[in-house]
Amino acid sequence: MNMMRLSKDSVAVGLSWLLTGFILLLVCLFSALIVRDYGRENEAARQTIQEKGSVLIRALESGTRVGLGMRMHHTQLQALLEEMAWQPGVLWFAVTDENGKILAHSDPNQVGGTLYSADTMHELKIDQEERWRRLEHPEPALEIYRQFRPLPSGGGHHMRMMPRESAVQRAGLPQVIFIAFDTRELDTANARGLRNMVIMFCAAGVVMIATVLSQFWFRRYQHSRKQLQEAMARKEKLVALGHLAAGVAHEIRNPLSSIKGLAKYFAERTPSDGEAHQLAQVMAKEADRLNRVVSELLELVRPAHLTYQSVDLNEVIRHSLRLVSQDAASRAIMLNFTPQPELCRIQADPDRLKQVLLNLYLNAIHAIDHDGVITVAASECGDGRVKVSVADSGKGMTAEQLQAIFTPYYTTRADGTGLGLAVVQNIIEQHGGIIHAGSAPGKGAVFTLFLPVNGQQKDEQG
Repeated sequence: MNMMRLSKDSVAVGLSWLLTGFILLLVCLFSALIVRDYGRENEAARQTIQEKGSVLIRALESGTRVGLGMRMHHTQLQALLEEMAWQPGVLWFAVTDENGKILAHSDPNQVGGTLYSADTMHELKIDQEERWRRLEHPEPALEIYRQFRPLPSGGGHHMRMMPRESAVQRAGLPQVIFIAFDTRELDTANARGLRNMVIMFCAAGVVMIATVLSQFWFRRYQHSRKQLQEAMARKEKLVALGHLAAGVAHEIRNPLSSIKGLAKYFAERTPSDGEAHQLAQVMAKEADRLNRVVSELLELVRPAHLTYQSVDLNEVIRHSLRLVSQDAASRAIMLNFTPQPELCRIQADPDRLKQVLLNLYLNAIHAIDHDGVITVAASECGDGRVKVSVADSGKGMTAEQLQAIFTPYYTTRADGTGLGLAVVQNIIEQHGGIIHAGSAPGKGAVFTLFLPVNGQQKDEQG
């Protein structure tokens, strides 16, 4: 049953991580597609404007060739530029020489002026291929430019019809054409695309965060579920022990009293050095041990009646250590404890706490056996709880032993009942606290108690 449950939990954990990884991978792919589409849209919009500019330049060159064939003068080229500037989205046309002097412009007032300096014209690297750049002043624009070639490359019929040079052919100097397009619509579309991309990224981020949080809460749920299952299994054991204890405690204790009385009777009436006297003492001792087992069993299964009062943990620890000091000294075991004057008082049952500490001390003494150290420490956790730790330098425990130490009737000692730590855990939980155990073979053990400062209130609230 435990193996099947473990297998199901392992499958659930594996599937949860697989699903989380799959969702995160989809989010990353989705984000990459968003960025790619946004870049493609911007590039497509810019390419459209660039192609429009190229078409207009070629149309102007073709119109200029026809005009030249008809002995078109500079004023007619200027009129052609002004007419073409009415194209949708066009801000202005300009034809300049290689030094930036304006030869023709869609705004007649600009003719004869300087569009760009000679240095700027050199930096533009003008050739026969269309180039583009963004302008911000005097207004946002996308500027397309290249060499202006209004004449055919070789002589022909039109060249023979031209008896003199026209304005655009002046001095045979290289000429450059510039077209500026309004980018406000393009910028608006880019801003809209950027906004949509940010929204998509936010949505992807929300999905990613939700996935991570879901994994986190799933892990917490699994941990809580495991603790609940362990608590239920423990409660089931305690219920079974309760029925057993309630059924046999009375029947066991009555004969035990008679057996112990008869053992004392025979011990008193036999020589102290005789075998009968020794057997009677063994009988009485075993009756006491069996009575202790029944008492611990009853204490484990029935609810503890705690008497809450303000408790000074320093005093409780000091008093409990004094009770085992003689036993520890006889085994050359050192007891270390440094009181903490600033430690707050807590609401607890001092007698029950002493019982808990005594159980832990006695276990530590038996684990050390001879020559060792038991260290007790107390401190505040800062979250409304105090921490008490009992560490020993004994032989330690394996992982399997550590997992089973709070199970009733589990013991590693020949004379142990296996109920001491189960009773300790029950008392701590009745106070609303928890107990943790840590150990490794050959490195001793540490038992840590976490107790609420206001234990009575917590106990009343459940």
